[in-house]
Amino acid sequence: MSKGTLVLVIFLFIYLLGCKKATHTAQDFKPYDGPVATFEKVRMYFSDSAIVKVKMQANVQDEYSNGDRLFPKGIILDFYDNDGTINSTLTADKAKYEKKTGIYTVMGNVVITGVKEYKKLNTEELYWNPATKKVYTDKFVRIETQTEILTGNGLDATQDFKNYKIRNPAGVFSVNEF
Repeated sequence: MSKGTLVLVIFLFIYLLGCKKATHTAQDFKPYDGPVATFEKVRMYFSDSAIVKVKMQANVQDEYSNGDRLFPKGIILDFYDNDGTINSTLTADKAKYEKKTGIYTVMGNVVITGVKEYKKLNTEELYWNPATKKVYTDKFVRIETQTEILTGNGLDATQDFKNYKIRNPAGVFSVNEF
């Protein structure tokens, strides 16, 4: 057998070995559901009539193909008054935004601090709706003011934390007599 024939036989043998029937179908492959983009050191501003109302900061933002966003390394929201001063600040260990509802869910060590008037809210999960400018939760909340500590389950509040209502209050409260 000549050298050229031997090379041809080896080539045909390798070719035939490579011609196996495909064992995978389209059903075997799962579509990618991870982030399509990741951004670092994100700053986003929400305004009304050209006046900044909220500044959002996040170290990492993952963007998904359906428009949802995940903030896996925490989030900071500064809420501003009409005069441009910060009224309150919200911090959380992580957050997510659901495009379908337009709602942000902040989770893990959620704290809202009133800057002008000392108030501090602690909870583990809170929802923020930028369209209605409201925050709310069904979880346990603890609110500390200069004169009292309020606790309970559930909260409805304005995003600037000027007005709030604990749905199911618990604990000891001070009451002024008339």
